[in-house]
Amino acid sequence: MSTTDMSTVAPACKANISSAGRRLRTRFGVLWLIVSGVLLFALMALEAPWYCRLLLFVPATLSAVGFLQVSRSTCIRRAAEGTFEHEDLTMTKAPDAEVAASRKVAAGIRRDMILVGLAGAAIGVATVALR
Repeated sequence: MSTTDMSTVAPACKANISSAGRRLRTRFGVLWLIVSGVLLFALMALEAPWYCRLLLFVPATLSAVGFLQVSRSTCIRRAAEGTFEHEDLTMTKAPDAEVAASRKVAAGIRRDMILVGLAGAAIGVATVALR
C-alpha cells in the first residue's frame, strides 16, 4: 500500500465564504485596525501605564480575524457550523469532507489571531519606553 493512498489524503480546503463575505470581513479588519491605531496613540498621549496598553490585544485580535479569514478563504463560524456562505450571505450545508478541511484551517486562524493580538499588546507595552 502506498503512503499516498487516496483514502488517507485530506481534501484541499475549499473557500466557505463568498466574495460579498470577503468584502464584509475586509471592512471589519480595516475598522479594527483603525481602532487599534487610535487606541495606541490615545494610550501614548495619556501616558497610560503598561498594563493599560494590554488592551490593544482586543482590537488587534479582531482586526486579525477579519484579514485572516479573507486571506485563507475560510470563516471560522462557517467552519464550526459546517456551512458554505453564498453571495446573498445565506448558508447551505457543506459536504462533510469540506467541513473537516475548513475546520482545520479555522483552527489555524484562531491560533494566528491570538498571536497577532499578543503582538499588538506587546507593541503597546513597548511604547512605554518611548516616553
